Amino acid sequence: MGKSAPQQGDLVVALAQIATCPGQLQRNLDRHLEMVAKALEAGAHLVAFPELSVSGYLLAHGVLEHALRLDDPLLSPLLDASRHAAILVGLPLREPHGGISNAAVLLEGGEVRGVHRKLYLPTYGMFDEGRYFIPGPRLEPLTCSLGRFGVLICEDAWHLSSSAILSRADLDAFIVISGGPSELDLGGEPAGGRRWHWILGAVAITTVTPVFFTNRCGWEEGVLFGGASWAVDSRGATIAGPAPALEESLLIAHLSRAAAARARTLTPIPYAERLELWSAVTERRDA
Repeated sequence: MGKSAPQQGDLVVALAQIATCPGQLQRNLDRHLEMVAKALEAGAHLVAFPELSVSGYLLAHGVLEHALRLDDPLLSPLLDASRHAAILVGLPLREPHGGISNAAVLLEGGEVRGVHRKLYLPTYGMFDEGRYFIPGPRLEPLTCSLGRFGVLICEDAWHLSSSAILSRADLDAFIVISGGPSELDLGGEPAGGRRWHWILGAVAITTVTPVFFTNRCGWEEGVLFGGASWAVDSRGATIAGPAPALEESLLIAHLSRAAAARARTLTPIPYAERLELWSAVTERRDA
């Protein structure tokens, strides 16, 4: 599945599953440009990279040193490349009002089209994001000439309220970027991939919206990242992938906009969401 030639109106998405190196921004940037070149050869309209793909994930206090502003000259080659295809990258974003966000930045036509700041910062177990990042203040889709996308960063997708809220915005697709670590099962396949596929399937089916997932792979500071990038349609059926768990790869997925629109018409679950039930809980005050 996912091997057929794209049809008129299809969106061709390249999921760039790369292994980043913490703090080696130029090395990581070069890998981005190599993957973008391959994606363009495959006819991709949009290239999506994993969480914190520019900087690497396990930076600890190095976040303070390696955080970037949107006008940082280091990003110029990516902006230039975005004249040929839209690019979604992950990076530590230095905010003008202070603090650093774990951000997904959408580039197109040589410009920044939108930014999603990670909402849920895991600070448990091996995760320490709450020490170095500030949480995103809002949840809204990112838009470019290709359409409207619900972008989620890793743990954002584990809170299904994120996808339920975004699905009300008439999305073309969800794009989930992750730096998801994993343990190895006895059979040698990372268990994290299975957990991610359960979550992504639930997002797709309950929101009746296609989901593109790109996760990093490789080792970083002794931590294994589980890859298994994947794309599913509005019914949870595989469009492309999963990518190999433990190696870099470029996964090409063709999304039929017509099929996505038809599925939403036949199963209008998001439009039936009773948000007033949420309000009753969030607005409740102790007597």
